[in-house]
Amino acid sequence: MSSQSAPAPEAPAPGKGEFARLAGVLTDPKVAFADIVVHPRWWVPLALVVVLAIVYMATYSRHVGWEGYMRHTIETSSRTQNLPVEQRERIIEQQTRLAPVFGYVMAAVGMPIVALATAAVLLFVFKLMLDAQLTFRQVFAVTCYSFLTGVLSVALSILVMFLKNPEDFNLQDPLGAHLGSLLDPEAAPKWLVALASSFDLFTLWTMLLLATGLSVAARKLSWGKSLAGVVAPWVVWVAVKVGWRAIFG
Repeated sequence: MSSQSAPAPEAPAPGKGEFARLAGVLTDPKVAFADIVVHPRWWVPLALVVVLAIVYMATYSRHVGWEGYMRHTIETSSRTQNLPVEQRERIIEQQTRLAPVFGYVMAAVGMPIVALATAAVLLFVFKLMLDAQLTFRQVFAVTCYSFLTGVLSVALSILVMFLKNPEDFNLQDPLGAHLGSLLDPEAAPKWLVALASSFDLFTLWTMLLLATGLSVAARKLSWGKSLAGVVAPWVVWVAVKVGWRAIFG
């Protein structure tokens, strides 16, 4: 009896190049995420977001400066309004020196922490509540690529920074891409501003990308259920934020 050798297993298809993945997430996310979940590399989009955030902080520090922002923050705070003028000025001076350092640290460390926390929460929701077969590496890769919307947001913010008078640039709302920009932050209740500000164009875009990527990764999960799994923890987060503002102002 002649023996036949078994056919060799097919080698996995090579993944797309990083440029194709980065561009594809924003132009054809379903196809891009199909490659990302098979080859869940995450460091390139995360590094891109972190580097651009650091560039944003450096640009703001040099072009606008922190003194005006810290002065407005401290002078409008109910905790410092009753302090003597000299004491307020000392606080403003101290905070102006510390703000750039804090900004760089948050740019370098904040986004990775947010990405890790987001991926952990989504993995919990999708595995335990939606019974999706996912790995943390897949969810983390989908999260990092979905955060590429932040690259466009920051790039546009830098552009606005140079188009506007530096004194008119709003660090907390550079683009006015959320409903909170329609309210007067000085007159409207803090909880209402927090609620309206949560409906941000780039945040909603990010959630749509997350839903698409996780639906592709889970395969048997519909896009609607995937979107519900993404929106549910966001609703909880918004409720906590609004409640905090309603209680503590």
